Amino acid sequence: MAGFLVEFRLKGYARKYAGWARARTIREAKRLGVRRRRERRFVPHITLFGPAETHSLPRVVREVASTGRKYNLVPFKLGVKRGEFQNQDANWLYLDLEPSHLLDQLRYEMAQSLLHSEDRIRHTCRSYDRSRHHRFHCSIGKYDPRDRAKFEQLAEYAETQCSVEAFKRSQASPITRLFEFVRRHLLRTGEEHDPAINQHLLRITILGKRGRIQAEYDLVLRRILSRRQALSRYWWRRTIEKLKELQSTPSAQEPAPMSERSVYFVGDTHFDHANIIAYGRRPFSSVIEMNKVMKDNWSDTVGDNDTVYFLGDWTFGRRHRPARYWRDQLTGNIVSILGGHDRGQTGIEFHEFKELHVDGYDFLLIHNPNPHDRAQTPEQRHKLENWDGWIIHGHVHNNALDRYPFINGDNKTINVSAEVVGYRPVSLSHLLSLNLDSMKRMRTIGSEPERW
Repeated sequence: MAGFLVEFRLKGYARKYAGWARARTIREAKRLGVRRRRERRFVPHITLFGPAETHSLPRVVREVASTGRKYNLVPFKLGVKRGEFQNQDANWLYLDLEPSHLLDQLRYEMAQSLLHSEDRIRHTCRSYDRSRHHRFHCSIGKYDPRDRAKFEQLAEYAETQCSVEAFKRSQASPITRLFEFVRRHLLRTGEEHDPAINQHLLRITILGKRGRIQAEYDLVLRRILSRRQALSRYWWRRTIEKLKELQSTPSAQEPAPMSERSVYFVGDTHFDHANIIAYGRRPFSSVIEMNKVMKDNWSDTVGDNDTVYFLGDWTFGRRHRPARYWRDQLTGNIVSILGGHDRGQTGIEFHEFKELHVDGYDFLLIHNPNPHDRAQTPEQRHKLENWDGWIIHGHVHNNALDRYPFINGDNKTINVSAEVVGYRPVSLSHLLSLNLDSMKRMRTIGSEPERW
């Protein structure tokens, strides 16, 4: 059993700013008499996942690298959210970070990959690691919470005297300061000034026992670095050289379209259906528990602006509430594919099937993947018999995993029934990250894939 933490460490100008802000706040804390708490050696960093425990640190490294390979230039801004310097616990000072959509999505996809990779990680991680929303920050000081009034003074000092603007002024030469004064006060162009440090996430660091670096994934070099390589100046020069090369390439200035990264799939929730617990061997003691877990999982996974394709069978059973009731309880823009138990439901627009075409893949979204089932309409049967791409479906739950596992590379089917995907929607970006063309078989979303 090993503990681990995933973070990225500030470099260059951002690291210098963090050290400057820390030194100033420590000096002010001494003047005010605010007592500091002991901390491990100060390394300016942003936590991405953990702390948590694992049976295999190499697996953690592989999962981090698997997510990292989908990203290249990942921007963020440091120090832009003024007035939120103080943690609610009233004992931490931190720098705020404004993540780009790319950074926010990378963090979430990596968290989902780690959570699905091992039960031990899922059981020992923090609640915020499971959430769709994450508070990015860089801690610069920990102080005794009993000094509340004095700490408030320290926080106010940090917000007003340790801003990015103050740091930039402190680093400027006298001539630069004069030019800045003229620009802001005589030419009146200060409002165009960006009060932030613009950076890119270059490496993701995996820490083990006592904060020791185990490995790093370099996003620009697109490779895993050992501890020795991660600390090497030679490899850091190579990273910076590659970064400059990417930034000088016009096509690298704009990130790839992200529409596919906010698309999710799930089916066969069977809300309110008591018998499905035994039929699907679901790990719930009651319908109430089942409903709550699936609803919470959905809300933690899907954002308000995300799109979810629901692959049929919202609800069933005696005294079940209508499908529209459950749809209205859930986040995201939901597109419903008609399932066998959805017939007669009102208040929801159902589609017999949908098509998606992303990154060279053709996906058919349909509830029942069997073209020979008598329940299929002529249109559904014709579409299935003539479809040459991948089929994303529900219907079969986890009762036909030999023929319909999570991923079947032979038949090019992807089973997103709730039992198979861990009772939470699975993202399209996660499916694409699995390299479907090389996939032979993957029994459930938490299983090891078999490759061709």
